[in-house]
Amino acid sequence: MMSDRDMRTEDEFRDDSRLDELFAAYREALPDPEPSVNFTPELWARIEAREVSSNLFGRMARALVTAALAATVILGLVLSAYNFNEAQFNGTYVEALRADHVSSLEPLNLDRVSQLEQQ
Repeated sequence: MMSDRDMRTEDEFRDDSRLDELFAAYREALPDPEPSVNFTPELWARIEAREVSSNLFGRMARALVTAALAATVILGLVLSAYNFNEAQFNGTYVEALRADHVSSLEPLNLDRVSQLEQQ
């Protein structure tokens, strides 16, 4: 009869042999490249090709940022040249709403509310 220790050893042996088979299959599927005279130049050519593609995204991002900055400056100049009515800035927000929408704010009339409270 086998003890628990012997069974664990057999299980571990099976797992180790399966792992060795997996590593052997991996080595066969992806062999190490043979070093040659052109290894370094080919490696640098691949690196530079990646830099060109990522450089394209960098140029596009810089162009978009520049366009956004130009639009912001133009909008700022247009708004600064626009003459705002001084009355718009002297009152409170509630006064501006009241001036624009007197009829729609009728239920919020403070005089009417105070009259209702006194009754």
